[in-house]
Amino acid sequence: MAIFHNKLIASIFAVGALSASIAIAAPKYPFPQQITYKFGHTATYVDPSVIQSHFNDWKGAWYKDMGDGTARIISPNDSAEMTVSEGVAYGMLIMVYMSSTQADYQSEFDKLYAFWNKYAKSGGGMNWHINTQNGKVDDGTATDADLDVAVALIMAAKQWGNDQYMTKAKSLISWIKSNDMESDGRVKAGSNWNPALNASYVFPAAFQLFYDVTNDSFWKTAITTNLDHISKCQNSTTGLMPDWCSWSDHKPTNAGQVSGGSGGFYDDATRTPWRMAWGYYWYGIKEAKSVNDKILPWLEKSTFGNANLIWPGYSLTGSSPYNMFVTSTYAGGLGLAMASADNPGYYLETVYDALANTVGKKTPTSGKGEHYYPATLNILYLLTMSGNLPNFNSMDGLTKYTKTSVRMPAMPQGELQPVNNGMNISGYTEWGAYADKFGVTKMYPDSGSSGIFKLTDGSVAAAIEFRIAPEPTYEEGVTLKYPFAGIAVSLDKDNGYHDLSKLAKIRINYKSQGVIRFAILDKQTLDNQNEGGEPGIYLHPTDEYVDLDIDVTSKNFGTTYDAFVDDKFVVPSWVTDVLSRDDVMKAVRGFKFEPKMQKSGYGSIYLRKFELYDSDGKLITDFIDPNAVGIKPVVLQDRGMNVSGKTVYYTGLGPNARISAFDLNGNLVKTVHVSGSGAISMEAIFGTKGTYILRLSDKNLNRTVRIQR
Repeated sequence: MAIFHNKLIASIFAVGALSASIAIAAPKYPFPQQITYKFGHTATYVDPSVIQSHFNDWKGAWYKDMGDGTARIISPNDSAEMTVSEGVAYGMLIMVYMSSTQADYQSEFDKLYAFWNKYAKSGGGMNWHINTQNGKVDDGTATDADLDVAVALIMAAKQWGNDQYMTKAKSLISWIKSNDMESDGRVKAGSNWNPALNASYVFPAAFQLFYDVTNDSFWKTAITTNLDHISKCQNSTTGLMPDWCSWSDHKPTNAGQVSGGSGGFYDDATRTPWRMAWGYYWYGIKEAKSVNDKILPWLEKSTFGNANLIWPGYSLTGSSPYNMFVTSTYAGGLGLAMASADNPGYYLETVYDALANTVGKKTPTSGKGEHYYPATLNILYLLTMSGNLPNFNSMDGLTKYTKTSVRMPAMPQGELQPVNNGMNISGYTEWGAYADKFGVTKMYPDSGSSGIFKLTDGSVAAAIEFRIAPEPTYEEGVTLKYPFAGIAVSLDKDNGYHDLSKLAKIRINYKSQGVIRFAILDKQTLDNQNEGGEPGIYLHPTDEYVDLDIDVTSKNFGTTYDAFVDDKFVVPSWVTDVLSRDDVMKAVRGFKFEPKMQKSGYGSIYLRKFELYDSDGKLITDFIDPNAVGIKPVVLQDRGMNVSGKTVYYTGLGPNARISAFDLNGNLVKTVHVSGSGAISMEAIFGTKGTYILRLSDKNLNRTVRIQR
């Protein structure tokens, strides 16, 4: 206790000396800077008020004044007694760049730095993990945090005009070179270990900045050496790099005593494209751009040109088991690979949509909002991409921009046709536009319109433009209202259901922006109470009209992730019912084109051709030829199976129906023969708790449900 007490007194004295010696000065570069970088693509449409709002929530949740002249960032997540050096370093960077004429955060910066020094190794980096409740300190630094703090100190010297920050930065840079770096320029995991390369610890902008302030050529070597190693660690197909990569054979490795080590592109690795973009923004470092350029073809294709489809974690070959939600960590970290692209198109706007509409927690224990790590990165990503994270050490030649706007929808150019006007797309007349009326989604034409336009070039198209609202996040006791929009076609004017078992291909001519999903309006999905979860396929955005043949045979119905790698028909991840192609096609009333963007975004669809073909390649004209006999509507019977609570209900079955239960390995657990209508308890089908696949089989009827007992 005496030793700890003496250390505490010494640290408090040091804090007091620091506060007394560094005078408070107004920021020279107040937020928002809104600078156009010399290299890369600056997102000039980012709203500074959004960044400010996210920062206010973040500071309220994660910044904690310790009452002894120090402050820390609560991290990781909501473990309030824990602090990692990474969080303190991120906090110092954020305080420098968020300081404005209205609110200067130099005091907060100094208190964070005092906490850093309280737990620092002699003259250098901070021990990486602190338990402030029991006083336990995990020995050794994390290099990424040390690099971030050195950069923050240099920026502080310029922001507040005090050379003492620069003196401390140079001292830390010297310590980093001796303790966090190998003599050949490789970046270590920290002062006490070098198990493998962590690509997200490679910080080209910092290395070049260190050269600028020290004139030490070692830092030039660090750029080329580490970027060469990262390049060798990248997957040849996707460009993704693992959390940890072997220095020798450049294969994924488990780093053991430190974070990550999963062998895939996860929470550590996802920061790498951001670090590379930062290096290109500040200095035009071509090798950093090259790392990101390797990712771009896979990223563009697998996410359909939109950060709303970036998932939280990937194997190096690009598959993801987490394709159901969007998180700032990945949408920004991976999405910012586009910042250094030759032609990012509208991708960065979609990154902004994702980040702007993802909020952080207001307190560590809040049920709503992102935890420390994604919420912190959210602010850093927004600052970086928007020109609000410039290099204060080299501001010459940088110019301020006037804020622009994100894309907003407009009425398609042409003459909107009234409902029931008889004008058609490939003979189909029953078109209609639809959208929610929650007051946030904007769509042209308005919901209830035909959506059919005679365009200025004389052609006819079904068309909508929209900005879909973000989906709500969970809030206890609040009924969630999910935004929707789209345009749909019915096969007949009565919305009748038809057996389309012979349908093999749909040919469309379209152009689109945003994430547009083409879906089949089938009866089985409605029966399963999964409206909105119809089987669908995503359309790749295109500025020019293109022909697309959509395969509607069984081989093109896949698992959820297949939609993002093989362009197959799938149901959304929240749908538990597994539908076969036969289940879907036995009763179809039409088709729809709808946006699927969790975090909002602009989109459009213009459709000039819509043709159905059978397996022989013949055009199906039953619904458009007035002389054709036509496909008669399906006479639907009330037959099937559903699960409620602990009971399985079945209706309208023949004498030889059966319900079979399988475990997730495909093993048959039990088969129960049923007929007519009735109910059976789950206990009668399977005894132990777990997740099962329940399959109903009857003549011309198959139904599959995934259930949890």
